[in-house]
Amino acid sequence: MSARAALVAGAVLLLAAGGVSARGQLQAGPTLLEIPSGANATRLQLGNTGDATVAAQVRVYAWVQEDGEDRLLETEALVASPPIAEVEAGGEHLVRLVLTGTPPAGTVDATFRVVVDELPGDPQVGETGVQMRMRYVIPAFVRAAAATPPAIECELRASELSCRNRGGQAAQLAVTALRGADGPAVVLSSGLFGYVLPESERRWTLPAGTGIPVGPLLLDTQLNGQAATIDVRRP
Repeated sequence: MSARAALVAGAVLLLAAGGVSARGQLQAGPTLLEIPSGANATRLQLGNTGDATVAAQVRVYAWVQEDGEDRLLETEALVASPPIAEVEAGGEHLVRLVLTGTPPAGTVDATFRVVVDELPGDPQVGETGVQMRMRYVIPAFVRAAAATPPAIECELRASELSCRNRGGQAAQLAVTALRGADGPAVVLSSGLFGYVLPESERRWTLPAGTGIPVGPLLLDTQLNGQAATIDVRRP
């Protein structure tokens, strides 16, 4: 997967065949969900800025990284209540995310993604064209009792950048660039670059033609909102 195509939390516009129509305007937040250690639930807020009632489906997936890629797996460890909700025009609706099992007691957070889909509404008389529907994909973390902070190690092999997180909390990388000891930096992302989950590895294939600096490499990034510089090994 290319760096630019990395899966990120955010909103995606879904189009159904026809012309263009948007009566409901689904909103979902916050952009990151957390259940503190010792707690068993948190809340997701749905809003509707449109002029018609909108229905939403909320699904929760376990989020893992295998072979350097994000994977979403079916789970019942964290559930949405209710899983389907109607939000009136100009209104709001709260959805509880409830932990059904034992909270993580060690040093590693449990990681999930919450997918919120706007469901298609009933067509109105005289309405034709494309229906615009929203999808939100939101990271959710259940905090461990003694979670260790992210500890990131990176390596560059040809055009593949890999980062391993030996800590117990996810690392969000944003505003990310590669640089050598001298010369200009190579910008990889001006926004969110991606997440490296706890005790996991994430890989990115850099775009063709990326000018990799020679010699020792550094990765400048915003790690969970804080400026960080990480040494990048070469094999």
